[in-house]
Amino acid sequence: MSLFNADRAKSWLCALRHEIIAWSKTEGMGWVFVFKTTIAALLAMGISMRLELGQPVTAMVTVYVIMQPQTGMVLTKSLFRICGTLAGTIASLVLLGMFSQERVIFLLGLAIWIGLCTAGAALFRNFKSYGFTLAGYTAAMISLPLVMQPTGFFDYAVNRASEVLIGILCAGLVSDIVFPLSLGDTIERTIQTRYTDFIRFVQGTLSGSMEPREIDRVHLGFIGSVMNLESFRSSAFMEASKIRTFDHRLRRLNHDFMAVATTFHSLSQLLIRLKKANAPATPELTELSESLADLLVKEGEPPRTAEEAQEAARRLAAFRVGFSRQVENFRHKYLPESNYQENLDRETAVELLNRFTRELHDYTKTYAFLEADQHVFSPLDDIRFASRTDSTVALLTGARSLAAVLLVAGFWVASAWPNGASAVMMAAIGSSLFAPAPDPARAVKMGVIGTLIGFAVSFVCKFFVLTSLDGIGLLCAGMIPFMLVGPYLTLNPKVTGIGLGYSTMFCFMISPANSMQYDPISFINFGSALMLGLAASAIIFSTFAPVTGTWLKRRTSRLLCRQVEVASFGPLPNLTSRFESSTRDILNRLAAKQIVQDTHDRAKLDWMFIVLEVGRSIIHLRQDAESISLSQPLMKKLKNTIQSTAHLFKCPNTQNRSAALNHVESSIEAILLESDRDGQCGDSREVLRRMLTSLHLIRTSLLDDETILATTVAGPQANLQGETLYAT
Repeated sequence: MSLFNADRAKSWLCALRHEIIAWSKTEGMGWVFVFKTTIAALLAMGISMRLELGQPVTAMVTVYVIMQPQTGMVLTKSLFRICGTLAGTIASLVLLGMFSQERVIFLLGLAIWIGLCTAGAALFRNFKSYGFTLAGYTAAMISLPLVMQPTGFFDYAVNRASEVLIGILCAGLVSDIVFPLSLGDTIERTIQTRYTDFIRFVQGTLSGSMEPREIDRVHLGFIGSVMNLESFRSSAFMEASKIRTFDHRLRRLNHDFMAVATTFHSLSQLLIRLKKANAPATPELTELSESLADLLVKEGEPPRTAEEAQEAARRLAAFRVGFSRQVENFRHKYLPESNYQENLDRETAVELLNRFTRELHDYTKTYAFLEADQHVFSPLDDIRFASRTDSTVALLTGARSLAAVLLVAGFWVASAWPNGASAVMMAAIGSSLFAPAPDPARAVKMGVIGTLIGFAVSFVCKFFVLTSLDGIGLLCAGMIPFMLVGPYLTLNPKVTGIGLGYSTMFCFMISPANSMQYDPISFINFGSALMLGLAASAIIFSTFAPVTGTWLKRRTSRLLCRQVEVASFGPLPNLTSRFESSTRDILNRLAAKQIVQDTHDRAKLDWMFIVLEVGRSIIHLRQDAESISLSQPLMKKLKNTIQSTAHLFKCPNTQNRSAALNHVESSIEAILLESDRDGQCGDSREVLRRMLTSLHLIRTSLLDDETILATTVAGPQANLQGETLYAT
């Protein structure tokens, strides 16, 4: 009996051990971050109080703002925090030095500075954006308390800068010492998840088992993974990790993924078009594509480890060897009885399948040999990720922040409110901090909710808990249960704004110091000012050209269409990488939400698909045309084709569509004549064949009646999808 109980106990302990290990890899990692953030904030508070600095709360808020789960992200964010703080301090010195005797002009200058910094934050990505954000509201935090006494600037600025530096050092120290989470581990997980998801996506799409809504979600996830990997890669240089040595390989991996994803979308769309047209070769083409997809999995599971990916790369290499022979048999089977149009359809599908196989093989090799020192990659030009932002939208973002600050500042001046400076400061912080978010209006609203909760909780903590405690140890013990809430909320992307607003408000309202002040009236007045300032930001962001409005979404669609001009007229070196990355970067906000909310979001996603399909075809056409010597008449026809196609996407209407199709068909006829001319060598004929398939792919995309381009061209006045029409 005792032996039976011992076995049961051993089995129970083993099961418990497995549960603990599983929990530590999921929820446990979140709780580690929560406690690390709390420890760093309390450490920053304690050091600031020990050094008798005026506002330890500044050090605590710094910790909450820069703390990230990965050590590399904390260190990188800290670097840009220092740069932003220095820039904001210099700006506050200039403003106080020039306008300290005229409060209205000073507030106007401060609002303009915050607006410019917010516009800069909207133009840049990742922590460069954060640097501009910090430069904006740091000027407000330093200069507003000194409006009436500018002579105290030096001491005040030194104290605030010291507190910020203490917060940065504590966050970096705790992040790097207490259960550090390497950014390299996060990058490896991101890469592995994206590769396996893509293989499943290829299988699901070719088999027809995926719903359209699921396909949209997966595509948005792929866009988000491209942006996340680029963000992680750019942050890895601050971390002592092996991942820094693979910087070029990571950039190549992103480049290979974007290329193969675009090619697969073009291939799948062409197969759908051929199936609808009942093309004779469709079953064989589909079967060939599905056999390629089946080749990528083993026992129904896609490769995960480097060894499994290496094996998949070998299978792909073997498939490519036999692919040319299959293509020749395929051509001989249909050539005698195929007409001109069917030949073009078949050749384009074969070329896309061949390109997809080659690019998938490259992507798999890069993934498989990412950390293999002995593997030598084929030389590539320096690959750079290109961002694309709308400068007009960035200026509007800055104008929203300027309007929010001016609104609260105007109320302060008109009412002579004693706590007006605090309200302006919070308006500056809220409008700067939440402006770069995918949906700033929603983010600020979440921040307002967080401040309301933080205000109520801090009142309970300060007047019902801390009044009974004495000493730094008991002060920390009394605050810890309340401080854990904010970091825990930030782990959930849906309520991150609530968590950040809660933590910021809690710190401001507790205001820990060597000599604590317990004045409920001052507490309520100060808290009301902070909440009013943030509420004003929420009102401005919700009413003044909101990002969810139709006007901004129409501009995003137009910006996507302009990408065809980038493909048509941009310099050819590294053009594919610049075009792919910048086109996806335009949908950065939509990808961050991971959901298609309405018809305007659907339109933006559809425009991205057709722009990538046509743009890549134009780039391949230009590259092939540069690689061989062509006659002047043919070069002129190709130039007219590219120009007319770019003009169609700039101004989509029936006339421009017909002109573009005429030029495409004219170029196709000219290439067919060039191919039949005597004296063409085998290499030149192969290049001409690729040019022919690129032109035919452009033609099929323009003729497809189910694309967003066709819907737009057929619509009244040929407006872009979602544009409001007004009766005249």
